[in-house]
Amino acid sequence: MKYLIFDAGPIISLTMNGMLPIIEKLKGVFDGEFILTPYVRNEVVDRPMKIKKFKLEAIQVNDMIERGIFKLSTEIIPNQKLDIEIKQILKTTNGVLRTTQTGEKIKIIHEGEASCLAFSNLCGVDNVIVIDERTTRMLTEAPQDLEKMMEKKLHTSLDAELSLLSKVKKFKFIRSAELLFIAYKKNLISIKKSKDLLDALLYGVKFKGAAISSTEIEEMKKLA
Repeated sequence: MKYLIFDAGPIISLTMNGMLPIIEKLKGVFDGEFILTPYVRNEVVDRPMKIKKFKLEAIQVNDMIERGIFKLSTEIIPNQKLDIEIKQILKTTNGVLRTTQTGEKIKIIHEGEASCLAFSNLCGVDNVIVIDERTTRMLTEAPQDLEKMMEKKLHTSLDAELSLLSKVKKFKFIRSAELLFIAYKKNLISIKKSKDLLDALLYGVKFKGAAISSTEIEEMKKLA
């Protein structure tokens, strides 16, 4: 059994590009489960269900939950146990950076991302986290670059205590762009296959929030 643990960002990005059905097609060729935590469900179903602009998308994702395309983490890990792990992850990661002038802690990740990391820690099986947000990935992929990136983003000088991240295990990540690349390679997209299609798919998610560079996109196109 394997798990793909979805953060909200990739689901939203795929929905905004009209590619949400690709998740169901990928599920059909994946030997495992697609997981949503309660915090992610809140972001992609419960909260947008109350906003008419986003209600249709929320209904579509909820339908995928009801049909078993997405499996809720509560069926595997009790919420109470997950919440304890989330609090520990938030305490660790959001204590890494402080402003030089005031010593104020910088919030690096939120509950949704932390819940994906927490489930990954607790589930006990091989898993990959589907997340588009760069900051969370950098916590384990390139923590040494995190301080510089956040200083540029916040326009302020920061002090880093990267030793805290030694408590955070290495995670495996994939972005919505890679999901679309896999779907393209496996002929799961119901549009005539072409380099223009792959270009459109990858840049589509880039401009809807996936942290992927144009250089990375061009390299993926060469691989296709």
